[in-house]
Amino acid sequence: MLNIKYLAMKHCFGPVPSRRLGLSLGIDMLPKKTCNLDCVYCEIGPTRKYSTHRARYTPVGPIKDELKKVLTSGKVKFDHITFTASGEPALHANLGELIAFAKDLTDKPVAILTNSTLLHHKEVRRELGRADILLPSLDSVNEASFRKINRPAPGIELAEIIKGLERLRQEFQGQIWLETLLVSGINDSEQEASMLASVIQRLEPDKIQLNTVDRPPAVDWARPVSLSKMEKFSEILGPKTEIVVDFRKKIAQGHARLLETEILDLLARRPLRDDDIEKLFASAAKRAKEILARLEDSGNVTKKCFKDENFYMLAPGIGPACEHAENPNAEKEH
Repeated sequence: MLNIKYLAMKHCFGPVPSRRLGLSLGIDMLPKKTCNLDCVYCEIGPTRKYSTHRARYTPVGPIKDELKKVLTSGKVKFDHITFTASGEPALHANLGELIAFAKDLTDKPVAILTNSTLLHHKEVRRELGRADILLPSLDSVNEASFRKINRPAPGIELAEIIKGLERLRQEFQGQIWLETLLVSGINDSEQEASMLASVIQRLEPDKIQLNTVDRPPAVDWARPVSLSKMEKFSEILGPKTEIVVDFRKKIAQGHARLLETEILDLLARRPLRDDDIEKLFASAAKRAKEILARLEDSGNVTKKCFKDENFYMLAPGIGPACEHAENPNAEKEH
């Protein structure tokens, strides 16, 4: 009997509420975690199997069986089918076949999440052409930043990724929603934004979706950027850009990483009193004070008394937006 609230099959899962795709019925096609990148922000964790070759990593039959069971039951409500993976879905040699199979069973739009690394292959673009929406990622067009944040397998080249995205736009008739995820201290500068904007003009995506670290990442030092910095980055990228992280909701829920980022960003502008914390963070004020206490213990924030009031401020030498974190330039051995 299907669970109409949430599926937890081997390959089909959800529907998951998504800010980008509404209720998304996910299809996971790969063994965890098979990829040609090892992105520092990845919520699935470090890459276990580096691969740059397309292959049948999981049998097609069981995936089709689950899809057919779900899509013909009429009991699962969703807005999109989303082909994703515990890695890069385009590595699966039967991706095109599975997209076509799904579209034969439902009129709901099919979306594909991809890291863009295989788009320079004509066959991959042909298979993806069967989808309705493509959500490729491009976190940086700066070679050094690309290698620090995405940590590609040998043979993956940034120039080929950009060329593949250009050809995809020329050939694909559906919607392209380009995602960029910002990590503090790596790809969040205005220079990075300007470089990316110049390339995006050639790529002509229908949307540009700006994101940041908001779940536990593969490495501890991968930190989010503040809302104010994301807004500035968005302005540089242009009017098609939208920020997909719901900062206000997550801060209200006491999201530790975003709270810390916003606190440090505020302290870079002016000292904060206890009642400022209460007003600014409302229901998350208690969590914010716990984070402030931890930052004080670690030496990144100091507390001073002035006219019988306590003021929090950045410690000397500490910059905004988590510059106190571990060295973001540290490279992981492949």
